[in-house]
This record gives sequence, structure tokens and C-alpha cells, in this order.
Amino acid sequence: MSSAPDTFVFFQVSSKDAKEAFDFHLSLSSDEHILPRTHQEIEQFTADGELFGVHKASSGEYVGLCYVHLEGEKHELELGGLTVSDGMRRLHVGSVLASFALAHSIANQNPWKYGQEVIAHVHQENQEPRSLLTRIGFEHIGTETLRGDKAPASMKRNEEGNVVGDKFLFPRTKVAQLADWFDKGFDGTLADRVTRAIFHVRPGGVDSLKEALREAASEYRNQGIIHHE
Repeated sequence: MSSAPDTFVFFQVSSKDAKEAFDFHLSLSSDEHILPRTHQEIEQFTADGELFGVHKASSGEYVGLCYVHLEGEKHELELGGLTVSDGMRRLHVGSVLASFALAHSIANQNPWKYGQEVIAHVHQENQEPRSLLTRIGFEHIGTETLRGDKAPASMKRNEEGNVVGDKFLFPRTKVAQLADWFDKGFDGTLADRVTRAIFHVRPGGVDSLKEALREAASEYRNQGIIHHE
């Protein structure tokens, strides 16, 4: 008899779990397309409530991680560092994690109220995240170059010795789409329609997150930013 599939828990990583989260990030940060983060940076993300993870309910083993970090000088809230263990991609763990982190950050930080844009970067040779980002509402808006002497040694350079990536924007018009996904599109299972997924949202629970997203979508509609279809 085969055992029942594990349940995956999506959560905001607390400071007490920063070391475990960093160890997971470090285990996958050899990818030459991903910006590696230091232990200090991961600790700061947890202290600021910017780090989000997925673990197996049965063992607590991490299977995914990402952050939504405010770059204050640029006035940008960046979804980044999305890493998922091998074997988890078929379940679309990355899509659910990115959607959860994005929703949590928008609901709690209301970035556009403070003149902030929600963005993501993808290395020019990294194809995997592109369909994920567009699926959850991001739009490609341009290309950015990081000089080689400013980039971590582990990242892949182009012929000129620089790191080039594409920039994606999550427009306010997509907040309603994100809210609808939480309300109607997500049925509590991952892509195989069998493996269960649950969200841990503190302090008010997942219903508080859904309500905050609905309020945000309604606010933007009232401002004429989102048009009824």
C-alpha cells in the first residue's frame, strides 16, 4: 500500500528559523543564474518579515524559499531568490510560493500607496522562472545590466563580463487576479490535485489575507485603476 502524499506548508519565515532557511538557500545557491544571499541578509529578511518558505508538514524539511524585499532607494519591492528542491517543480510549488509571498506583501505593505513598484529580475539565460512570473501576473518591461565587478563571482557573465537580466513588473491591475486566485482558483491542492497545501498566516489566518487582497482590489477599482471585465 502506497503512503499518502505529504502536506506542504507555506509560511512567513521567522527569525528563529533564519539559519535553517539560509542552509536551504545555500544548498541551492550554486545556480549561476541566482543572486546568492549571505547569512546576514537572510537574517535581515526574516527580521523584516520578507522571507517566505515551504516545508513538508511531516518532517519540517524545506522544499522552497523566496523573499519579497524592499529596495528603499529604488522604491521597489522585489520578488526574488525563488528556489525549489528538485522534484518539486512538477507540483508547481514555486508558483504557489511566489503567489503567496506576493499576496502577503501586497496585503500588508500596500506598496503603491508609498510610490513603490513590485518587480522581479531574471537572468537572461534563465528560462525556468519566466512562464511562472507571467502566469501569476508579471509583465516583462526591459533589461538591466550589472557590471561584472559588482556582481557575485558565482553568477554567469556575458561576453562583456557583465550580468544581464530581464526586469518584470507586477502591475496594480493584477491585484484582482491574485485575489481571485486565492478565493476561487486555489482548491487547497498542488498541481497533481492530490498533494495538499496549506497557508500559515499570522496573526489573523488566511482569511485575513484574502480579505486584505479583496480590499486592495476594490480600492484600485474605485480609483479607476482596475476595470471591470
